Amino acid sequence: MEDHINLSIFLPTFPLGMTIFIFILLRSFNRTINRLTKPVSILLLLSILSSILLSLYFFLNHVSGNIPLSNIVSIFKSFNLEIHLNELTEKIIIILGLISSSIILYSVAKLPRQNGYVLYIVGIGFITSLLISGTLLIDIHI
Repeated sequence: MEDHINLSIFLPTFPLGMTIFIFILLRSFNRTINRLTKPVSILLLLSILSSILLSLYFFLNHVSGNIPLSNIVSIFKSFNLEIHLNELTEKIIIILGLISSSIILYSVAKLPRQNGYVLYIVGIGFITSLLISGTLLIDIHI
C-alpha cells in the first residue's frame, strides 16, 4: 500500500489541471469557449469525480500515511511539506467533491449561461482544488 500513497498527489491535481486547461482555452478562444458551457461543465465535473473515486479507493483500501511532497515533486525540495492521508482526510475530500459536483450540476440546470459562466465554473474547480490541497497538507486527527 506504500506505493498507492504516491497517487495521492493526483487528488488535487485532477481538478487543478482541468481548471488550468479550461482557463487557457478561455483566454485563447474566449467567444467559442463561452458558447461551450455544458462540455466545460462536464469536463470539470469528470475531473472532480475522478478525485472523489481515487479518494474513495484510498478510503476502502485503508491507505494512510504521510509522505513528503519533495519525494513526489522535486520543485518542493526547499519546503518541508507533507501529504497527510488518513481516513478523515479521505472523507473530507469525498464530501468536498460531492458538494462542488452538486454546485456544478445545479449551475448547469438552473443558471443562465452568460459571459461569466465559464469563468464561474473555472473558479469552482480552482477553489475545490485549493480545498483538497489544504486538506491534504494539514495534519487532521480526531
